[in-house]
Amino acid sequence: MYKKKKLYLPLRMTYNDCRPYQMQFHVHNEYEILYFHQGKGTYIIGNHIHILQPGDLILMNGKTLHTSKTGPEEYCRTVIHFDPSYLRVKLNQSIFASTFDPFDKSGDHIIHLKSEARAEVEMLLKKMDHLSRQQDDNSYNRLLLSLLDLLYFLKPLCRASDQEMRRLAEKEFHVQRLLSYLEQNYTEDLNMDHIESELYLNKTYLCRIFKEVTGTTIFSYLNKFRLNKAKVLLIMDEQTTVSEVCFEIGYKHISHFSRLFKQEFGYTPNQFRGLVNNVSQRMADPDLIIATVQ
Repeated sequence: MYKKKKLYLPLRMTYNDCRPYQMQFHVHNEYEILYFHQGKGTYIIGNHIHILQPGDLILMNGKTLHTSKTGPEEYCRTVIHFDPSYLRVKLNQSIFASTFDPFDKSGDHIIHLKSEARAEVEMLLKKMDHLSRQQDDNSYNRLLLSLLDLLYFLKPLCRASDQEMRRLAEKEFHVQRLLSYLEQNYTEDLNMDHIESELYLNKTYLCRIFKEVTGTTIFSYLNKFRLNKAKVLLIMDEQTTVSEVCFEIGYKHISHFSRLFKQEFGYTPNQFRGLVNNVSQRMADPDLIIATVQ
């Protein structure tokens, strides 16, 4: 009798999930596909706010700070995370390399699927969900091929995904302006009086609408943005000291920076850099290094 084998899958999928949840701003090293089945929700990637409608699909490189914001309404989505470094090894690079172009070269995409395209994507997602539940090698290989089929289907649609953004309501528009301002000025010593004068908007109003749209406060977002910048600097530039990283991302006191970094990632900056160095001795691929120490 054939015995099913439980596999470690560097590919995670949650299909048509309507459970309510509260996501915080975060980053990850996997690529992400999100398909919105029905309901109402807002997705924020970097400094862009997307008001989702059924049939919308997001392709993104998870290294951009992102979150979703939902209300009490139904919010049904399928989410796929996968490790590109694993798939590049698993699959024939010469055949499938260009599959990842929308993630690697073109940034994040939101595609507004309609009629036949929407039906085909929903069919592929349902098939992938079925295969992901079968814990055998053959089904797993079929799951990978189905993922590639989905990516090849979406690739030409990404070229047209730089279409006009859906018109934002006034509060979302102001929050998007504020997100852009924070990303451009995160190294400065920011305070609400300064932000108020730069954006010509009342600071109390800004704080209220930012929390309403994003689910977090302005300075909680700013801290997460700065700390993820610090993480990248610690990995990519071994010559930069922790003190230099601290000042470069906008903090004045190393003790404060180290405490926030440990709260966010579970390591002090020095511990994190030591872990990166240990891993880098065994791995040459920077993507693998980042994935390992996350």
